[in-house]
Amino acid sequence: MLKTLLRVRMAALLAAFTGQSRKRKSQTKGKAAGYAFLMLYCFCAFVFLFYTSFSQFAAAFFPAGLGWLYFAMFAIMAFALMFIGSVFTAKSQLFEAKDNELLLSMPVPPGMILLSRMAALLAMNFVLELVVALPVFVSWLQYGETSGTGITAFVVIVLALPLFSLAVSCLFAWLVSLVTSHMRNTTAVTMVISVVFMLAYFLFCFRMNSYVTQLAANGAAIAGALGSAAPLVWLGRAAADGSLADLGLTLLWTVLPFVLAYVLLNRSFIRIVTTRRGQVKVRYEKKAMRASTQSAALYRRELARLTSSSGYMLNAGLGLVFELVLAVLAVVKRRELLGALTAIPELYAAAAPILLLACMMVSGMVFFTASSVSLEGKSYWIVRSMPVETKKILQAKLNLSNSLAVAPALVMMLAAALVLRVSAAETALLLACQLLFVLLTANVGLMEDLRHCNLDWINETQAAKQGAGVLLSMLLGFGFVVAVGALYFFLLAELMPTTAFLGLILALMAILYALTARWLMTRGVKRFETLR
Repeated sequence: MLKTLLRVRMAALLAAFTGQSRKRKSQTKGKAAGYAFLMLYCFCAFVFLFYTSFSQFAAAFFPAGLGWLYFAMFAIMAFALMFIGSVFTAKSQLFEAKDNELLLSMPVPPGMILLSRMAALLAMNFVLELVVALPVFVSWLQYGETSGTGITAFVVIVLALPLFSLAVSCLFAWLVSLVTSHMRNTTAVTMVISVVFMLAYFLFCFRMNSYVTQLAANGAAIAGALGSAAPLVWLGRAAADGSLADLGLTLLWTVLPFVLAYVLLNRSFIRIVTTRRGQVKVRYEKKAMRASTQSAALYRRELARLTSSSGYMLNAGLGLVFELVLAVLAVVKRRELLGALTAIPELYAAAAPILLLACMMVSGMVFFTASSVSLEGKSYWIVRSMPVETKKILQAKLNLSNSLAVAPALVMMLAAALVLRVSAAETALLLACQLLFVLLTANVGLMEDLRHCNLDWINETQAAKQGAGVLLSMLLGFGFVVAVGALYFFLLAELMPTTAFLGLILALMAILYALTARWLMTRGVKRFETLR
């Protein structure tokens, strides 16, 4: 029984990373290969990122006799990556999975259900840990002294550390689930927590070089601060010195919490997953009924779908947060930004095109329409049975995206243009280009979702984050930005003034917008009506 559950969970985990559809397996081989290549690229990119950091640590710590601190830093970074990468997945997979009650109705022990789900999360944690472990091992071979016992201890630590991370993730996920279970709008709470984690992560990445330099230069002070943290010292000495006693103590504090977490969750698993979530009671109040147009009703439907899913909001709308943050940063850091551009006259002369490229790149991270059709899922038949023209259904999806994406994009562009003291004519053209780019990306996203729609997803994150429509929309948007930049800097920078170039790009985007809008209202309508 456990073997069957593990096979099902691993298949679901693999499908989540390949965009696989259960009903169209023969049609998804190329897409699965594309996703595998993309995941491999991301994996290698992060491995290289961590290698640049740990190579500096190794060069500074090993000659100073602080090898244990090197491996302690590995444990800290690996744990942080595993925790952030799996905590919300643990919440949804363990406590809010849609098939929990179905499995409990079968002759399957609850402990096996829990163990199979934790095994899938453990596999995810192990992959995340390898992103850090591989560059740590390579840097160790380059700058440190290795031994057979030390390498064996390091391998054992790599296998055991995900158990500790999973135990902490399960505990935190259980607390979040417990808190949000008594709230009416759990989506907003989950999204806020997710955004905080994401912003903290991006802030860390932005300042990573300075952090690494400071850590490498102050190894002795850091060793003194962490010397009182016995578990980290045990782990570091086990790998650096090959100490079997320290390895045993490390296994104790990594494996024991996992065992305790499993025992505690197993005892209360049925009660946790079958507890009816608290809801705020709404009293009916007699009010006059008001009729609304079909367009308004469809818009409210799309908005309700968006606000009911934290995964949809986070993955499709994270770019909105970046736009607002960058608008504020442009004002707060206006002197530094202006000084950096004015220091190089040639760069300041191209301020408007550079600003256009940067703002379009950020706005290209908004993907509301790129998954809006796929997210219909099993509810597709409901909207198809409505006495509403298909054009209005598609237009409602565009209206929702545009109503949310236009204002932050224009605010970001206007703030940056004012800070850089761009001329009034260029500012007007920049705002017009930014507006058309937002409208164009919404059209392209809906087009790609219609062309590569997958209504048979296993969980909505697969459609909102890993769908082919989202991936292709992102690549097309970034490709357009790169093409515009290449056109200006390699061809037109010396041939025409900036205002003429901006006018040319504006005209080009207007033509593309008209073509994509026509496709949506003709061939797009037919595709939506024939989806399966």
